[in-house]
Order: sequence, then structure tokens, then C-alpha cells
Amino acid sequence: MRLIPPVLLGSAAWLLSLCLLLSGCSPGPGSQPSATRDNSTAAVPVPSYIELGDLDAIGQHGLLRLIAPRFDGADALPREGIPIAQYQQLAEAFSQQLGLDVQWVFVDEFSELIPTLLRGEGDLIVTNMTVTLPRLEQVYFSRAINKVNELLVTRRSDAIASLEQLDELTVSVPSGTAYPDTLTKLADTHNLQLKVTLAPSSTSDSELLSSIQAGEFQATVMDSDTAASLLLDYPELSAGTILKKHRPIAWAVRKSSPTLLNRLNEFMVSHHLETSANQAQLRDWTQIKTRGRLRMLTLNNPASYFMWRGELVGFDLDLMKKFAEQHQLHLSIIIKDDIDELISALMNGEGDVIAASLTQSQDREALGLSFSRPYLKVSEQLVGRRDGPKISSLEELSAYSVGINPSTVYKERLLALQAQDIKPRIQRYPATSTEQLIDKLMAAEFDFTTSDSHLLAIENSHRDNLEVNLELGNEANIAWALRPDQEQLKGQLNAFIKKEYRGLFYNITYNKYFKNSRKMRQHKADRIFVDSSLSPFDSLVKPLAQQYGMDWRLVIAQMYQESKFDPKAESFAGAQGLMQVMPRTAHEMGFSDLTNPANSISAGMAYLDWLEQRFPGELDLQERIYFTLAAYNAGAGHVRDARRLARQQGLDPNRWFGEVEQAMLMLAKPEYYKKARFGYVRGSEPVQYVKSIRDRYLGYLQLN
Repeated sequence: MRLIPPVLLGSAAWLLSLCLLLSGCSPGPGSQPSATRDNSTAAVPVPSYIELGDLDAIGQHGLLRLIAPRFDGADALPREGIPIAQYQQLAEAFSQQLGLDVQWVFVDEFSELIPTLLRGEGDLIVTNMTVTLPRLEQVYFSRAINKVNELLVTRRSDAIASLEQLDELTVSVPSGTAYPDTLTKLADTHNLQLKVTLAPSSTSDSELLSSIQAGEFQATVMDSDTAASLLLDYPELSAGTILKKHRPIAWAVRKSSPTLLNRLNEFMVSHHLETSANQAQLRDWTQIKTRGRLRMLTLNNPASYFMWRGELVGFDLDLMKKFAEQHQLHLSIIIKDDIDELISALMNGEGDVIAASLTQSQDREALGLSFSRPYLKVSEQLVGRRDGPKISSLEELSAYSVGINPSTVYKERLLALQAQDIKPRIQRYPATSTEQLIDKLMAAEFDFTTSDSHLLAIENSHRDNLEVNLELGNEANIAWALRPDQEQLKGQLNAFIKKEYRGLFYNITYNKYFKNSRKMRQHKADRIFVDSSLSPFDSLVKPLAQQYGMDWRLVIAQMYQESKFDPKAESFAGAQGLMQVMPRTAHEMGFSDLTNPANSISAGMAYLDWLEQRFPGELDLQERIYFTLAAYNAGAGHVRDARRLARQQGLDPNRWFGEVEQAMLMLAKPEYYKKARFGYVRGSEPVQYVKSIRDRYLGYLQLN
């Protein structure tokens, strides 16, 4: 199977001109946005066509065209179960089973999904679509992939205790959803005078919640799974009244495609997409293979599992994905908050294996854990500040303080020193990551902390003031943890580790996370090219910038920050080319071959255009630019989290510098990212990214 460049239905123009705002210069030629776009420099997508037939007719084209809202949930951190991004992977697996290539057809509006299908511009809708009677009159739905309740969301002070209190209530819901139908039937059944207003179908759930919080209207309707995630950020709101129970959500095909529907349902059954697949169950290898799914328990941290530019990445994740692929398993990710929760979840059958850079120890084995072969050997190190106190022997440690997470093996390491009459002052920080301990070390809350060498390598890629003082013991084993009754799974994991350890795939993956290029190097003598050019790619950028209404010098400043003008640059997570676009994002935008400068620049500017539209209209022009740049670096979801957190902290959610950037830094701390929809982010990266691009752009204005 291969992916065909997608068809994009709908786009938004980039309306930025930072030059006018920051330098006061007058607009030059091309400073206004163009009404049309010329994508002659981009990869040419497969021409669209109309097909209204069943599977035989669809197969004549060699393609299965999958319809989805563009970036539907791609930057949402899946905390458990099956994320929408995995729906898309499953749809591609279904296409492969049919022997067809895939072409994604992305639409900007949810309300355009069914019309696009019925016009024959696509063959299968792949997203969380609620099954309703009006929709059933138009399309066939697959087996339900989930069932949700529809909840009424109000301010806590306006909480609804009975249906009678719905009378005269003003409820705003997006058009194109199932919610207006629910409200209409409820009003008819109970003789209520509900006031229903329709918001544009592109209105996000977060925008609706923000509007209720601001008092713009009284209530909205939301699916229970979405509400459970989003309402963490809106403590003033509550979702207590169930308007519709157990409403199914599913995928859809045309009524002229019954054979396609039958094959889809067979596929869904075989892969156990029903939500019951994620219920707690003590499973060994036979049950895992029968279900076709491996459940990975992990932590949201920079070594095991995190989100970067909408991609789910991590050393443990990459290894587990490789293992799952080799055994034709789908991988589900279940995040817990700390090591104790991981162990409890494993023992309760919530997951099948802990893959979280866990150190093998006698204490953990005494808790009932069984460990795989080690897939990583690390040194246990005592870390200090370069400008802080220094020691050359453990005996000297008694004079100093050491900060640790008591759930880690370092507690037993330090307590063991007491038998040698070495008694450092131990400061305990439960549920705190290595990154957070090092933040506290940098703030001089204690003299030293402890770290595994691979985690310290990540920190050293972003910090200049760390120093290893001592090795605390022998080399430690990092391994995956299982229950003692999982000998078959353990055997499979051991065979995988034996085969892959220190092999090509392993070494590339290890270097990606622990040796390579996440360090932000400072170049004091950044090269500026002569003859009024800023880069070798000015001639490619200028016409595209004119089409998007953007100052070309801002694009060049961003390009330098991304790739240092290296067309073959590739990030640790796989972002490619001059503008460091993720291949999946480029495909959704209609571009490929990102080492081609024209394609990379086109994809990067199209992505900027899309990101800019994710931010509401009340933002000032320069703030919209800053938020868009931050989203390009960290992902729009993390920026939305930071804006919500800024509001909660009394900061201005509409200003980046000194306001939202402070909230972004806070999202690296467990007490904040555990409550955020999109989880952990190393906030210092987008903060430095936006500042560096702004400063370099202002320098360009003085030169050109």
C-alpha cells in the first residue's frame, strides 16, 4: 500500500505582514494577500475524480479515498484507548487489506463530510461521526466504534437539576452535528421552549466552552468523552445533565456501497474496535494476539512518550511500535501519572506491559514485577551545577542536600549509604520527573540530584550548567515490566530485544533521542548573504510569501531557525527539509519530497496558514504571529493549553511575551501538564523559538 497525495477541500489565506507592525515600513509590492494560489512549486496531487459505485467500481481506480476533517484530533495527546489518529491508521490498514492505495480527502468543515461522500469525491468517512436518523437517511454507518452520552454543559452556578429547568434556556451548538436534533426532540417530548442557536460547524468545543465561561450564552451540548477531557480546563463549568444516552459513533459509506460496508464491518470485528477491547483484563501473549492489540502503560515524559508537532514520539514508544508492527498488533497507549500508578494499573490488568524507562531493582521485583531483558544500560549519576558545590567522593556527600523522587530507585541508593555512615540531607519530591528535579537544582533548592545517564543526555541537550560529580553505583538495567504470569509475552519481548539491541534500528532510535539534534545551538556569527539576499532560497520564498500575504523576511528568519538553510536537515522526530515539516503534515497539506526546497517551503507556509486560522479573531496582528510560530514549533494543542492555563493563572491569554509564554513554561511541570489536554511539553523550546525568530527578523529589517 502507498499513500497518494491528498485532495484538500477548503483553505484559508494567511493575512500577516509583520513588517508593517514592527518596523513601520510602508507596504511594498506583494504585501497584500493574493486571492489565488499558484502551487506550481509543490508536489502535484493525483487528480480528483467522481465515483459513486461499490467496491468493484472503487477498486478500478486502485484507490480507497478516505474522508476526514483536516487534522481531526491529530495534535491531541491520547491518554488511553484509541485516538483519532489511530482510526486513520486502522483505515489505512483496511485499505491495505482490500489491496488498494490510500488517498486522504481532507475537508475544513465537519458539515462537509457527508456531502463530499455523496458527491462521489471520497469513499469512506473516517472520524467520530454520531449516528442519527437524518444521517441514516443519507448514508450507511459501520458498526459502532464507540458509544457516548450527550451532556448539557453550563456554568456551575447555572447547573440544571431537572428537565423542567431547561425551559427558556439558550443553548448554542455547532451546525452539522447531531445536537440540534437531540434538543428539538427533547423540547417536543417535554414541551420545552428551548432557545437553540447554531454556531458555525467549524466552531471548536474549546471555543464553545470559553463562550459559556465568558457569559455569551448559557449552555452547549458535548459528547461525554470530549467533556471529560476538556472540562479539566474550565473549573467554572459542569456537565451534569444527560440529554441522550449511549449514542453510537461510527464511520460512513454511501448507500450505493453495501459491499464496502460489509468488508469494513468484517475488518472492524476482526480488529476489535469496540470499546470493550480496552477493559481491564489480565492477559498473556495468546489473549493479546487474539485481540490484536497490545496495551502499553507509560509516563508522559521526554524519554518514553510525548507529543512533538502533532507527532507522538518517545524512545519506549518507538521500540514498542516496532515490536507491535512485527507481530501485526495495534498499539494502545495508556498514560499514568507516576510509577506507583503504572504498577497498580499493570497488576489490575489495565495494560499489558510497562514501557517507561523503568530501572530493574530488587525492591520492584519484591512488589511482584517481572522484568524483560534490559534494552538499555545506564549509569546512575549524581548531578550538580557547574557553578555549584563539587565533590569527588561519596563521603563528602554528608555535607550536602540531594533532591530525589522517592518512587525511583535512588531512594534505596541513598538510604543504603546510611549504612556506610554517609548521610546526605534527602529532600523528597513525589511524582517529580528528572527534568523537574533538574529545574529545582538549577534554582538551588538543593545541592545535587540524581539521574540516569540517558535522561541526563536529554537534559544536557538543552542546558549548559549541568555537571556529573559521581557515579552512584554499577551500571543499571532499564527494562520493560510485566506481571509474573506473563511468561509468553516476556519471551516475545526478550526475543525482540535480543534481535534488535544495538542493531541498526535500535542505534538510529537511540541516537535520535539521546545523542542527536534537539540541542539549540547558539551561532554568534550567523551568516548573512551579500547582494541584498538573506538566504540561497529568497527567490523561492518571495513569490509564495506574496501569495500568502506574508513578509518573506519572516519566513527566512523562521527557515534559519528550523534548518540553518540545510535542505536535507532532519529532526530527531523525523521533521524534514528547510521548514522542518513532519511528513504526515505535509501529506495532509498536499506535499511530498520535503528535501526539495520548493516543496518544503510550500508545505511550511501552507502549514503556517492553517495554524493561523486556529486562533480567534480578537488577537492583535503581532500576537497572532507569535502564537502561530509557537504552534508551528510545539503544536497548536500545546498553545491552546498554554492559553487556558494563562487565563487560570491571571495572565493575559491574548499576549505571548511575558504572559502566555510563562504559562507555556509551566506546562513542563507535572502539576500543570497532568491537567492539560495535550499533556507534557518542554515549554522552553517554543519560548526560545519565538524569541529567536522575532529577534532575527528585526535584524533582517535593518539589513534589507
